[in-house]
Amino acid sequence: MSWPSDSPSIASRHARRLAARRGVLAIAAAILGSMLIMAGAAAAEAQKAQPAAVLPGGNSKEPINIDAAKLDYFDKEQKLVYTGNVVATQGPSKLKASVLVLYLTQKDAKAQSGVPSSSSELRRMEATGPVTVISKDQVGTGDSGIYEKAENKVYLIGNVTLTQGPNVTKGDKLIYDLTTSQAVVTGRVKSMFIPSGGAHEGAGEGAAGASGKKSSGKTP
Repeated sequence: MSWPSDSPSIASRHARRLAARRGVLAIAAAILGSMLIMAGAAAAEAQKAQPAAVLPGGNSKEPINIDAAKLDYFDKEQKLVYTGNVVATQGPSKLKASVLVLYLTQKDAKAQSGVPSSSSELRRMEATGPVTVISKDQVGTGDSGIYEKAENKVYLIGNVTLTQGPNVTKGDKLIYDLTTSQAVVTGRVKSMFIPSGGAHEGAGEGAAGASGKKSSGKTP
């Protein structure tokens, strides 16, 4: 007596398994291909995007590098809070503060929220101090500082001191226009200049590019 052979059934199951595996591999390959295409597009977009100058004298082609003791990221508000001896640099310019807060916005409305990516851009920056901004041979200090992308301006507010070599100008607020590279000191302005001959002259009021009048612009 011989039992009926079940080899056709085994072969059929084996063929179905191979077909299923091929289907899974095809789907995985398609997903991987799509991911590679998306990654390539994101890299190309990141190469096209160039950071803007956010510090006086900063190089707009240079990235913004931040060093701090701690970073807290708030996804919902798209806000980054750096604390502890914060130092931000962009090209030859540097900012020092106790706390630095960055507010981001998505350039792509369809981009998903999450960790900042190439689709994020800086719209506002707030520094609390004392705050020090160094640009070449100029040093500005104040109680707080603000960068506003919509205005393309940097503000130093409260007990402002602008130093260039031996020359010193003090006021209530300093406004630096990143477009025109012009600095304006407002409030009760006091300046001291040392003549090139080396003789010491007393403090006087007023300075080139500085105004003793209250700013007519909107205070951030």
